[in-house]
Amino acid sequence: MRITEAFRQYGVELTNPQFTSSALSENPRELIVSLWAHNFSPDMSRYVSGTAHWKGAGKHIFRRHLQQAMDENLPIRVVVATSEDPGEVSAGNAARVSNDFEPDVSLVGRVMSLEANAFELAFQRGGAPPTEELANTQQKLVKYWHVAEAVEALGRPSTTRDIQAWLSEHYPKEDHSDVSYNLAHLTVNDANRRHYDKHRISWRTNAGHPRDRLYRQGKFRGVTYQPYRPSVHGHWDLTANEEGVWGAVPLSVDEFTQAEDKAQDDAFESLPALNSESDAREWTMRAVAMRRGQSLFRARLLDAYGRKCAITGCSAVEVLEAAHVLPYRGGHTDRVDNGLLMRADLHTLFDCLLLWITPEHTVGLAPSLMVTDYASLHGQSLRLPASTANHPNPAHLAEHAKRCQERDDKAS
Repeated sequence: MRITEAFRQYGVELTNPQFTSSALSENPRELIVSLWAHNFSPDMSRYVSGTAHWKGAGKHIFRRHLQQAMDENLPIRVVVATSEDPGEVSAGNAARVSNDFEPDVSLVGRVMSLEANAFELAFQRGGAPPTEELANTQQKLVKYWHVAEAVEALGRPSTTRDIQAWLSEHYPKEDHSDVSYNLAHLTVNDANRRHYDKHRISWRTNAGHPRDRLYRQGKFRGVTYQPYRPSVHGHWDLTANEEGVWGAVPLSVDEFTQAEDKAQDDAFESLPALNSESDAREWTMRAVAMRRGQSLFRARLLDAYGRKCAITGCSAVEVLEAAHVLPYRGGHTDRVDNGLLMRADLHTLFDCLLLWITPEHTVGLAPSLMVTDYASLHGQSLRLPASTANHPNPAHLAEHAKRCQERDDKAS
């Protein structure tokens, strides 16, 4: 979409589009800006950029608009710009390359900071787009999830025709002529998916993106689709070769990722038959108990840490779990100095090697968490037990931190 068309979705005309990228609307009073997709944080909650390399009068207009938004506390609405060459954009040569502009009507932001040559914006989902635009967007979103549902329900490698037939039976009021596009959107090894998810920055499937749902097998008329299972199909990325032709390429994965993928499969392939509400409740509580940790080990950690999370001080005992610093290998590893009492979400991040404790007892975070709500924990001091005998073993902490950093190096 052209930038002028994108701005019209918000009811404003962009004057001098060759050098301006912002405009103020009057009813409602909002600032509409065009922002580069590659400068957003992965979750689209933060946008940080400098303006020193900008050329022309557009820089001064943009800054003046940001100042007005800051002074008047105006909401910011976004046109997301994607470029075939972000490097040229960063060098101030956006006009030399092909770019695309799409309004993201769900994002609403505010100015967090504004300096001479830099600014930071914060965003959250929850915008109120025009009724027609909202209806069209919701319809598109629903349809591609229906495609994923069809492939899951068919339970076998399925052709486009099989999937279309299932959709026609279960969603007879929908138009399914675009099923091929929706399949590409969700298929990890289909290079065409980049055309249908233009706001997405990374295509690596080891980041847990919710739309990495399907795997394609075969070519031409023999193509079938099945649910994507990383433990079976591996991890994938989309890249362009030297000629600019895009393709899906397999990624090498470390032992931790392989174990994580297999565990994900095993957890749901081994589900017991849940024939009653009592069965379901028992299975749920068994899963909670397994995460909390072995009963005596957890009890000793609760006592050592005063029934509070070692990182946050959370005192809700129901969500406090016994984390092993070095992996559980039998009763001899259930030592208090090889354990940490952690809130459930932090325990998960710790086991996923995204969060660690340094031998100096401070919190370390993987780069992917530095753009999330967890960023405030980085560098925070651990809440240690009163007894030094119960302090976590520094050698164990160092070994866990090393594994975290090794995994981060491989992922990057």
